[in-house]
Amino acid sequence: MGHGAEEIKAILEKIWDLHDKLSDAIYSISRTHFLNSVKALRKHHNNINKKKQFNLQNDAVEDTSRAEFVFVKDFRVDDDNSAIQELKNLNAIRTALENLEDQLEFFHI
Repeated sequence: MGHGAEEIKAILEKIWDLHDKLSDAIYSISRTHFLNSVKALRKHHNNINKKKQFNLQNDAVEDTSRAEFVFVKDFRVDDDNSAIQELKNLNAIRTALENLEDQLEFFHI
């Protein structure tokens, strides 16, 4: 194995390490985003149930299914600005690293 091959191997090891760290970050952000989404939806669902109970007591049933849909839609749009954008950026970096890894492995062989 020549001097250049050793350098490529060292670079590949750094790429693999970065790839693992990016994957961990992506998993962590995805998990947090999912859990926050579920918590917010559960909280909203509980609020709707309280409204329905209140309305039933007053003999006036309100159709809140549309409100729930709007909430879900709005929640996702609001959240897209932060967590989702960060996930997209991290995934783009990881994809670029994978492409670089492929090129280096090609030259290594």
